[in-house]
Amino acid sequence: MKKIILATFYFLFFSCNTTHKNSNLSIWTDEEKDDVFKTCMKYSMEIENLNVEKANEYCYCSLDVLVENFENRQIAQKQISLDNSLRDLWVHCK
Repeated sequence: MKKIILATFYFLFFSCNTTHKNSNLSIWTDEEKDDVFKTCMKYSMEIENLNVEKANEYCYCSLDVLVENFENRQIAQKQISLDNSLRDLWVHCK
C-alpha cells in the first residue's frame, strides 16, 4: 500500500511540476534576485539615504514583492516600465 501511495505522490508531484521546468523564463534565478537586491541596496543607501539595516529590510521586502507579482526579472522590468502604477506595489516596504 505504501508503494502505491508513494508512486502516486511522485507521479502527481512531477507531472504537476513540468510547466515550471519547461519554461526557463518563468522563474527568478538566484542570480537575478542577487542582482536586484544589490541594485536596490545601492539605490536605497545612496539615493534614499537609508542606513544599512533599513536598506536591507526595504530591499528584502521589495524583492519579495517583485518575485510574488512577476514571473521573472524581464517581465517585471517590462510591465513596470509600461505601467507606472505598478511601482506602488512595494510602497508598504518603506
